[in-house]
Amino acid sequence: MYKNNKKSRFALSAAAAAAIGALLVADNVRINIEKIQVSLKRLPFEFDGFSIAHLSDLHLPNCARKPDKLVDIVEKIKPDIIALTGDLVDRFADFDAEGLSVLASGLAKIAPCYAVIGNHEVKLGVVDEWVKILKNAGITVLGKSPVFIRRGDSDITLYGLPDGDVTGLPELDYEVVNIVLSHYPEKMLHYSEAGFDLVLSGHAHGGQWRLGKHGLISPGEGFFPKYTSGLYHRKNTKMVVSRGLRKGIPVRILNSPHIPVVILKSIGKR
Repeated sequence: MYKNNKKSRFALSAAAAAAIGALLVADNVRINIEKIQVSLKRLPFEFDGFSIAHLSDLHLPNCARKPDKLVDIVEKIKPDIIALTGDLVDRFADFDAEGLSVLASGLAKIAPCYAVIGNHEVKLGVVDEWVKILKNAGITVLGKSPVFIRRGDSDITLYGLPDGDVTGLPELDYEVVNIVLSHYPEKMLHYSEAGFDLVLSGHAHGGQWRLGKHGLISPGEGFFPKYTSGLYHRKNTKMVVSRGLRKGIPVRILNSPHIPVVILKSIGKR
């Protein structure tokens, strides 16, 4: 009887370990495509329903999908534009120029693409080559000068903050919608004070381990960070944070790789 009980406990332990292992694998490779509706004041009706596929923190070559497979996923989303909010490469790996080129050229064939650098591009020392690869593919690398997207007779304005610093920005036109791509969500206070309507950001990796809507740790905010995934508000500014697409070490727990699809809505229009 004792031997049978021991075998049963071993079998249960093995089954539990296998289940946990399967969960960890799934958490690190299954991509969560999350549609997030964002209502904005002053958004022209021509942009009602305008969709943005938001990709961040791929950390090539350590992405949850190979570049060509990720392109296939984004193509099925059918976005109006694609936003790339930094850390497309990994400072702890060799620069994956080939993978970045495959990704950039593939995404640029789907929809207009706009990008901003993150801290890994800077720390790896590849900013110039990174920019060259993206621009050669037809991707617009954003800075503090405005870029306009037009539909009909109306525009929305895009900016990029490569270091998350709002100083040196030209005065925003508050008659139009101003959207900024910036890698660093912890600087939400500054984005709000600058008067941006919408911020697209990443960097936090969802807090790495998640319990419900909360993450454990992020590089910008330390333990129990505030801005890790999804939609946030501060005064008149809204921010969508991607959990990123990196897999591997450190492992993700209850925190699958993430592609937010931001759907813009004109306030007052259903």
